[in-house]
Amino acid sequence: MAPSFGSYIAGSLAVIGILAALGLGGYWLRRWIVPEFSGALARLADAVLAVALLVISLEILGSLSILDFGWIIIFTIAVGLGAAGLGYWQAPERGEEIKAPAVTKWAFLLAVAVASFTMAEWTFPSQLALDQGMFGGDTTWYHMPFAATMAQEHSTVHLHFTDPLRLAAWFYPQSSELINGAAIVLFKTDWLSPLINLFWLAIALLACWCVGRPYKVGPATLIAGAIILDSGVMIETQPGEARNDIMGLAFLVAFAAFLINAHQRRAPREGTAVQDTPERGAPLLDKGPLVMAGIAAGLAASVKTTFLVPVAAIAIGVFLFSGKGRRWTTAWILGLSMLATGGYWYVRAAIKTGGNPIPITKFGPLNLPVPDQMPLDPRPRFAVAHYLGDPTVYRYWFFPQLENALGPLWPLILIMAVAAAVFIIWRSNNKILRVIAAAALLTAVVYVFTPLTAAGQEGSPTGFFTNTRYLIPGLILAMVMLPLARPLRAPDRRAWITMWFLAAIYWVTVLTTPKWYTTYTFGAIFITLALVWVPAALGVGRSRGALSRRIVTVAGVVVVVASVVLGRAQETQFAEQHYTNTKLFLQEGGPQKAYSFAQKLQHQRIGIIGDSEIIFGQYGFFGNPPTNEVEYIGVPGPHGAYRLPTSCPQLMERINAGNYDYLIMSRDTEDSRDGEYGAYFYPVYAWVKDDPALTKVIEEPDIVPQPDYVFKVNGKVSPSSCPTPQQEKEFERSVELEEEKKVEAEERASEKERQEGAEEGVE
Repeated sequence: MAPSFGSYIAGSLAVIGILAALGLGGYWLRRWIVPEFSGALARLADAVLAVALLVISLEILGSLSILDFGWIIIFTIAVGLGAAGLGYWQAPERGEEIKAPAVTKWAFLLAVAVASFTMAEWTFPSQLALDQGMFGGDTTWYHMPFAATMAQEHSTVHLHFTDPLRLAAWFYPQSSELINGAAIVLFKTDWLSPLINLFWLAIALLACWCVGRPYKVGPATLIAGAIILDSGVMIETQPGEARNDIMGLAFLVAFAAFLINAHQRRAPREGTAVQDTPERGAPLLDKGPLVMAGIAAGLAASVKTTFLVPVAAIAIGVFLFSGKGRRWTTAWILGLSMLATGGYWYVRAAIKTGGNPIPITKFGPLNLPVPDQMPLDPRPRFAVAHYLGDPTVYRYWFFPQLENALGPLWPLILIMAVAAAVFIIWRSNNKILRVIAAAALLTAVVYVFTPLTAAGQEGSPTGFFTNTRYLIPGLILAMVMLPLARPLRAPDRRAWITMWFLAAIYWVTVLTTPKWYTTYTFGAIFITLALVWVPAALGVGRSRGALSRRIVTVAGVVVVVASVVLGRAQETQFAEQHYTNTKLFLQEGGPQKAYSFAQKLQHQRIGIIGDSEIIFGQYGFFGNPPTNEVEYIGVPGPHGAYRLPTSCPQLMERINAGNYDYLIMSRDTEDSRDGEYGAYFYPVYAWVKDDPALTKVIEEPDIVPQPDYVFKVNGKVSPSSCPTPQQEKEFERSVELEEEKKVEAEERASEKERQEGAEEGVE
């Protein structure tokens, strides 16, 4: 059932009040920190500061374990109004704003058209998720379980263990999940989660524009960024999901935009494009833009560890190029602002591990503590570098999947990105541009050697497509740098040709990615109106003095009221329809009946254990709305480790410790005993099936890849019901025989298909 109308109105008013207060706080802080920013750049800074205030507020509440409805409203509004008061008190009088170089009407309209198409295309999978639910593997594996657990516990203090895999996902930065969790608290449902990434997309597009703004090529840099943001891999993985790459990309590009625009106060004449080199003796970066850059960089790093490489590379480059006498000033300003917005999750990881802020590495000779995880991975963890000398993999995997990820012009896009970065490093007089270009190249190199970028069985990198996301941060930085290369932007005729050339590449690219559904046309138009057309029109109107503040306010109120009215229908539809077709979770595999059963439960403690089908689809067990407490049954270890129970008595002990109402499990902990991790095969079903405290309520014996079961827990389980060693061996042998029969059946089916094909060929 959908939450009541009253709770919807309360949640809507809370969101409106929070966003208004934080927006006001962001506006006045920006007026204080960077009073010279104007137009689109000012709006980007306002948005970045508002998000920073939101994230910091939620982190404080989560640390105090009071992340609940009342405190979220009171504290975030108080923080927003307090920031507004501080900014209003400190901000100088108006008159310091520097106008951006004017762009032509047609260039502006082309940029709006590209932004509109990109936003509209993202709305279709987002609206589909509002109907069916979020089914992306990472979404249901850890993104939404983290968010739901924060909402249930009202806290960010405790680690939520999702699995026994090597990755230790509970140490990932979780700013995106924190925002999703707060939305669940406010609405008592997760219906907003499929839409949140649309807001990050709007910020990302605005940031792309601002990269080229001081050079009069904002439309071209927006189009260049949209080529990546509207690519196949982004459309497949981001809209309508809780995956967080888009949030990190938005603030990474904003980081670059603030650094690039730092020179705008030294433009030769107001309203003209900046020069590549500031006046002799002028500091490379002033303090205000440096603070804004640090805030944006910290937000990017607080989302995903893959953003650490470009963020750290740019930060180090800025430090080195700051010049004698200013390096330490640059270091402490940039460092403190980055730490304030991006350090929380790394500090939490250091506390939980006993000193390691990034537990995926021991940091070489420092040998910092890391969780001792079992060597279990979603797929064998090969990197792209593993196949550099294997042309067969290029032909059958890399090239086709790059076309799926980036479109038919992927070779041209990659060549352009690399060429732009190399040229700017080699020939640009602007040190900031050279630093950003170098960071883009470094990110691409690190991508090649990153584990899991070509994950999959030897010779079959099935994870390559989805993990091209790890290349996207470097790729988007390089692409937005391309229109800034002097030969492509000066004189204006070349800039015009560059813009239209990029537009042509964009249109060819998106022809291969649309997923348009006529039933969602109205929603696509409305969302595009709210997030692109209205902000663009109001921004232009205000900058030209054509619109008063009253008109802007009225337009904003109309959009907000319309959103609230339409939102209730979406919330109700989401509650009635999402996750009802459980086959969409795992394409007719996995625990289908268990999903349906768990969706109807509320406020139950559910212990899960088993193979990948249980792990990667676990958000389905949280219920509708997500009030069930779901925990993978494992054994906690030092430094935040979490491992499989290795014996029946140990599993029994962990079940009792969890105080569960239900158990959901697969037959064993491996899809096959012939895999790389055969040593970690445990017959968990055989261990518990005869315990008198458990009542079997669901059984799916014929589901693939292996059977699954649901048990009602009626009391304490006992090791005395564990099978004998002989019974375990008999069970394992029966599993082996079953697997052999499946293989034989598959081989017979394949042989029959080959014979039928041969007969058809003869005929």
